[in-house]
Amino acid sequence: MSNKLMALLFLSVAAFSLPTFAEWHVGEIDMIAIGYDGKTISVGQKGRTLSSCTCYPAWPNRMCLDETRASHDKEFAMLISAQARGEKVGININESTCEITSIYEQTAN
Repeated sequence: MSNKLMALLFLSVAAFSLPTFAEWHVGEIDMIAIGYDGKTISVGQKGRTLSSCTCYPAWPNRMCLDETRASHDKEFAMLISAQARGEKVGININESTCEITSIYEQTAN
C-alpha cells in the first residue's frame, strides 16, 4: 500500500474511534432531572457545557444515565449523594450521545 493510502486508512480509523477515547468530566453535580418520559435521568455538572447530546433530545446539553446498565440504581444513588454533599464526580461519557459509560466519586481527603 502507498503511504498516502496508509495515512488515509489510519485517519479514518482514528476518526471513527474517537467516541471510545472519551475524556473524564470531573466536577460537582448541579442538576439531576428525570425526563418527561419518566425514565431518563439527566445530569449536569457545574462549569460543564455540552451540546448536541442525543441521549435525551429534549435536553441536548445534559448527560444521561444508561438505564440498561446493571449499576443504574447505584449510579443514581451516587449522584444524589455526591450532589447533597457537594462532592465532585468523575463521569466518562460516549462523546457523541452523552450517555454515561462510567462514573466515580472524587471525595475530598
